[in-house]
Amino acid sequence: MPRPRHILWEGLITGLIGAGAVAFWFLLVDTVAGHPLYTPAILGSAATIGLRDPELVVISIQSVGAYTAFHLLAFFAVGVVASVLAHEAEKSLNILWLVVEFFLIFEFAFYATVGLVFAPLLAELAWINVAVGNLIAAAGMGYYLWHAHPDIGAQLTALDQDGESAG
Repeated sequence: MPRPRHILWEGLITGLIGAGAVAFWFLLVDTVAGHPLYTPAILGSAATIGLRDPELVVISIQSVGAYTAFHLLAFFAVGVVASVLAHEAEKSLNILWLVVEFFLIFEFAFYATVGLVFAPLLAELAWINVAVGNLIAAAGMGYYLWHAHPDIGAQLTALDQDGESAG
């Protein structure tokens, strides 16, 4: 008997995994660079007070908190959409292409938003660190959903075995 799942709960867990992965990655990168919490402070300051000069960044509870709140809400929304897609993929493997499209659209929208909103501060943010953080988050979220929805893997395995026997 399958265990009951609630999309919002699963979306929350999925989102927390993604948000936590990015937060941990930024903390690691910032700490190694000698200024812990700098990335959330700069993004939070840019979003809340319109900061455009990286020299004026002050690491404060307000700036880090503002970024963290937005970050958690954004990842919760992404987690809910990913959870809905995973539930649908369990019913029909044809939906898996939507998962790939969702990921690509999310990544494009994220980079476009960062590029538009935070353009003056982009020199301070290493794009590779942002990209690596997002890839770690996507891998963690995907891993969780893959294990939360084992029927998807079973269907793919059955499909692969049918393909091999037909070939």
